[in-house]
Amino acid sequence: MLISITVASSELWAQEPETEVTATVVEEADSTDSIVKNVLIIGDSMTGWMAERLNAYGQINGFDVATIVWDGSTISKWADSPNLSKILEQQKPDAVIVCLGMNELFEPNPQVKLKNSVEKLKQEFAPYRLLWIGPPSWPGHDEGEILDSWLEDELGSKRYFRSLDLDLPRQSKSNPHPSKAGIELWIDKVAEWIPYNSELNFKSLAPPEKGKMSRGDVFIYKRMNELL
Repeated sequence: MLISITVASSELWAQEPETEVTATVVEEADSTDSIVKNVLIIGDSMTGWMAERLNAYGQINGFDVATIVWDGSTISKWADSPNLSKILEQQKPDAVIVCLGMNELFEPNPQVKLKNSVEKLKQEFAPYRLLWIGPPSWPGHDEGEILDSWLEDELGSKRYFRSLDLDLPRQSKSNPHPSKAGIELWIDKVAEWIPYNSELNFKSLAPPEKGKMSRGDVFIYKRMNELL
């Protein structure tokens, strides 16, 4: 469950929601300037626990994770937010991770309905290394392939992690939200994929202990009916 909390930080807002993995160690880059040390992860209600698992990676691999969760948000709502640019300027991330698409998963014509919004977001994120984590499947429904394939085409294979085919434990039989164990598996899969398939260059991505989650210093939660 997500709850409101207060973060002691200037002009910021602040939120909340098992499996064996192999350590992934990334070869050191030629310049330390290219190594990701500050990550901003944003998205819908899936994002909270995802960020906490990612921050557990950060604690043992030398990077910080700032989080903004906007419950029930969509690609279009983020694209239309007048504060997104300000958030990016405040956080100054080396990389942005986006977790959006679950609330548009059944969209049959994203090329028409979402093209402008995705283009806006691409422009906002242009100065940063980007990874968009696509939505998982919705239990009991076969839809999702159209949106998933379209997003990958729009963003490029190095900027899009396909989650649709993952078999993730859920909070209930019909609930699209993964359980904590499902989130852990999901982020662990992303961490295994990043070094060899993305633009994000971490010094290392050794996995934290099973079940480990940790909230970063900046953790912002906005309710569905609130403005970002």
